[in-house]
Amino acid sequence: MIEPTDYCTAFPEGWWQHCCEAHDAAYDAQIGKAQADKELLACVVESRPGWAEQFPMAADGASALVGLLMFAGVSLFGRRFYKRAGKQQPKP
Repeated sequence: MIEPTDYCTAFPEGWWQHCCEAHDAAYDAQIGKAQADKELLACVVESRPGWAEQFPMAADGASALVGLLMFAGVSLFGRRFYKRAGKQQPKP
């Protein structure tokens, strides 16, 4: 049985999952926590749900709301995940 991957830790997976994957990769690359978190926010805000064409204004609001919630979560609670990702990287 294949275990599902939880890229959006402590947050449901959704149309923004690719942003969570990129955020995890940014933490792994140790680009800087604040930079990685800002990139997550920008990615989610720019992402569009599948129903965006029918309700563009609602989609913009939904993307902004989800992005802000995720940004608040990683800003407040992401430090240990960032540190853990750095410890898992091989030393040169």
